[in-house]
Amino acid sequence: MAHAVPRTLTMAAAAVWAAGVVVAGEPWPRIESCVSANAIQFDPVDQHVALDPGDQTRVQAEMEQRYPVLARDGFPVSRIILWQKKNGESLFITLLEHPDKPEESCFTATFVAARFTGIEALRRKYLRPEWQI
Repeated sequence: MAHAVPRTLTMAAAAVWAAGVVVAGEPWPRIESCVSANAIQFDPVDQHVALDPGDQTRVQAEMEQRYPVLARDGFPVSRIILWQKKNGESLFITLLEHPDKPEESCFTATFVAARFTGIEALRRKYLRPEWQI
């Protein structure tokens, strides 16, 4: 069965693809872990988009405030992705440039977005309302 994918959702996927996180041959974007053999595979109905620099700075600061070990040990981040899964759960994914594949990114951590200040405003800003669960 073929699924129609709205243009904005396709554009969001293209934005993540342009960020270098798609593995060739995968039907939907996939992000490898920087530290293990795990990977995040996006479902076709998931929404995912990179935060703009201002939002990324704010969210990363809150991550470091909530989890002081991150700030203490250093927590480099190239980009932060807001991922709205088809089950309704929202996550933040922190990315770095892939150490072995300079044209790709890998993820370092995921965070439950519901715990963060202003998540509803970020959902309204970045996600298509008709696709929010």
